[in-house]
Amino acid sequence: MSSSMIRALFTALLAPAGPALPPVASRSPLVLFHVDSGGCEACGLEVEALKTGGYGLAEAGVEFSASPRLADMLLVTGGCSRMMAPVIRAAWEAMPRPKGLIAVGACARDGGLFPQNYATLGGLENHAPVDLFVPGCPPTPSEILGAVIAVTARARSGSTRDTTT
Repeated sequence: MSSSMIRALFTALLAPAGPALPPVASRSPLVLFHVDSGGCEACGLEVEALKTGGYGLAEAGVEFSASPRLADMLLVTGGCSRMMAPVIRAAWEAMPRPKGLIAVGACARDGGLFPQNYATLGGLENHAPVDLFVPGCPPTPSEILGAVIAVTARARSGSTRDTTT
């Protein structure tokens, strides 16, 4: 093996994974609870990639919880099916105050490919006060993390509702 290949191998192995993100100045991390409420599962897969990939969640001051009782924000992916609406409501009610709601992807926002019908309620925009919409079909893990960091910064400045479309 040549020295340039060895150097390239070590560079790839030792380089930081994922995008370089500014750290969130906080004593405790922002804790998210994820609910996939139906749809094609693409956004849910991107959230799982964010959780398990090298995107620097700890450095960004973000972590995921297995219980809504420990979460600061509810992260919802997929169009809201009528069967999952009570699950989302129960998770929301179990969360301590202050709390927030993040809708990830086009389906979570307005139903996307799954508009309101006999089985789905469409998106969350007409059913709940959403703090942040993350656009995309599906958004990348980096876009999701960037949006979470942005809403964290807004919350610290006093404005939490997303005013962008």
